[in-house]
Amino acid sequence: MYTTPSIVFGFHGCDQSVADKILKEGQPLIPSAKSYDWLGHGIYFWEGSEARAMEWAKSKKVEKPAVVGAIIRLGNCLDLLDDKSIKHLSSAYNLLMEDFKSRGEPLPVNSVIKNDVSFRRDLDCTVVEFLHDHTRQEIIKDLKNCGNKHPSEKDVHTHPAFFDSVRGMFAEGPPLYSDAGFRAANHIQLCVVNPNCILGYFAPRKPDSKFKSF
Repeated sequence: MYTTPSIVFGFHGCDQSVADKILKEGQPLIPSAKSYDWLGHGIYFWEGSEARAMEWAKSKKVEKPAVVGAIIRLGNCLDLLDDKSIKHLSSAYNLLMEDFKSRGEPLPVNSVIKNDVSFRRDLDCTVVEFLHDHTRQEIIKDLKNCGNKHPSEKDVHTHPAFFDSVRGMFAEGPPLYSDAGFRAANHIQLCVVNPNCILGYFAPRKPDSKFKSF
């Protein structure tokens, strides 16, 4: 409870046409649901880094790279920089492993290794989504024990235990220097599950070159 910030700035790289729909037409960002989304399914942002979001947009070779900024309240966050959340995810992995073992099926694997880092995180996505599903089942049990015989999706989503967002540090890039423990492209990403975490969007402004930038 002492390490996770309550409100952060997130940046989403995209094509200018998408940015216009968000900023000018008020349309929502579409959650990602790929099997290799490392923080699970949801809306992805780079925390505090407009530059990395733009770099990502350019790498996708979109017609006109752009960045949408967002003010995000993390809510009940599965913060993988926090000891409690890390233990939650570790326990989920153990349960998932037993489930796959009982069915005689192999676990998904992380792949596409570059500089000893996996960029296709099928295993991690499966573990996070398993934790979400397990949490939903625990919420349903709690609601039924409290007299709600037929909990709705809204009842689950508004329960205090529902994970509104996921936050993690991605170690990326080659060592910063010889024998370094730091990587050249480390960053923090956010995966927003509850769209109401996004308090508002904005277009990042260009800094005035006559002053220092923040």
